[in-house]
Amino acid sequence: MEYDVVVIGGGTAGYTAGVILGRRGKKVAVIEKDRFGGTCVNYGCVPSIFLYDISFFYSRLSEIGNYKGIEINLKLNDFFSKRDDIIDYLSTAGKKLIENAGGETIEGEAVIKDKNTIDVNGKEIKTKEIFIASGTKPKPPKIEGIENAISEDEAVRLKSIPSSMVVIGGGVAGTEIAQIFAKLGTKVTLVTRGKVMKELLEDARKILLDALEFDGVDILENVKIERIVGEKVVTNKGEFDGEIVVYATGREPNYPKGFEKLGIEIGRDGIIVNERMQTNVKNVYAIGDVVNKEKKVAHVAYMEAIVASLNSIGTCEYMDYTGVPQVIYTDPQIGIVGEKEKAVKFLKFPFNADTRAIIKGIREGFAIIGIDKNGTIVYSEIVGDNAEELINIMALAIRKRVTIRDLAFTIFTHPSLSEVIINAARQEFDLDVDIYK
Repeated sequence: MEYDVVVIGGGTAGYTAGVILGRRGKKVAVIEKDRFGGTCVNYGCVPSIFLYDISFFYSRLSEIGNYKGIEINLKLNDFFSKRDDIIDYLSTAGKKLIENAGGETIEGEAVIKDKNTIDVNGKEIKTKEIFIASGTKPKPPKIEGIENAISEDEAVRLKSIPSSMVVIGGGVAGTEIAQIFAKLGTKVTLVTRGKVMKELLEDARKILLDALEFDGVDILENVKIERIVGEKVVTNKGEFDGEIVVYATGREPNYPKGFEKLGIEIGRDGIIVNERMQTNVKNVYAIGDVVNKEKKVAHVAYMEAIVASLNSIGTCEYMDYTGVPQVIYTDPQIGIVGEKEKAVKFLKFPFNADTRAIIKGIREGFAIIGIDKNGTIVYSEIVGDNAEELINIMALAIRKRVTIRDLAFTIFTHPSLSEVIINAARQEFDLDVDIYK
């Protein structure tokens, strides 16, 4: 068989490329060795955010009901099967979208023979171009006995709530997993060799640590883990037992078999590409988390697939990573975007002074905006309800180099949660009228 493009990997980047190329008349095949949807659908965003929602509802709805004058009684049922239903639906949808666009899907492991030849399921296929979209996999830490622990991917696919859990790693995945299971009733210990979410500004980090402790997470920072013995984690600060031990200590590129035959240049965190998502091998592109870059998130993978696909059909497009947002699905949610080192001043406005937040009853957190010496917005953190949506406003502001005055004099709906952003901007001009001074 012969194709214009073969895409290796049916995750976010892979299925997007398959749809775009198929719609534009390219003969394209997308090969997936596991399940379509990749890490995001099967082991990342989808199951973890589903569990975040469950844990949030379970722990907070009674409190919100009391605030509103409604009695709400909650009971956990078989929500794990509902999670799996959604995963199955989205995995199948990705496959069907490719086929609907005129592309082909192949289930099996791709083995690269050369830049124009791939073997899958014992059959040789030819292609003019290859898109490598094979993603990442959990990177286990070098700890004696790590085989007694499970990865972050496995943790969000557990079928029951463990009585106790030790989470190794204080980054995004480790922090999310620790709080989710603590809210569901698990006794959780979070251990990390540095600080929990050290990249956050200290105000945001403090509210997150307070929230974790409120939910019962026992946090130990600056810990050296010596070994894991069965269900026991041995450290320089004591021994900690967990029915489940989880490591969330980073991820590494998942290169396809035979990748080394291509002679593709790689960096510390993946395949090196140019602004058009091309590798140093003329007819080979790389997209998604397998690429050497800082922000390995699904929304970046979508855009990389768009850029690569359009370049493949002859349209000159360039990848721009300016203003890529990231969301941490903790309670409260945390959205981050921009480069804080470029900011010379930070402006802040709390949710508890926002009318819509007061009505809604979820008032923890604040909006922070960082500006440079010219008053241009360069950084933002949103800590609080609906940060996953609000941070997108700031992503657009940073990408379009909006000034703090432009934002301050923009009219947003009242009452709305987005007014925390406007009022943070208006603070620069002493126009944030909803806060006592």
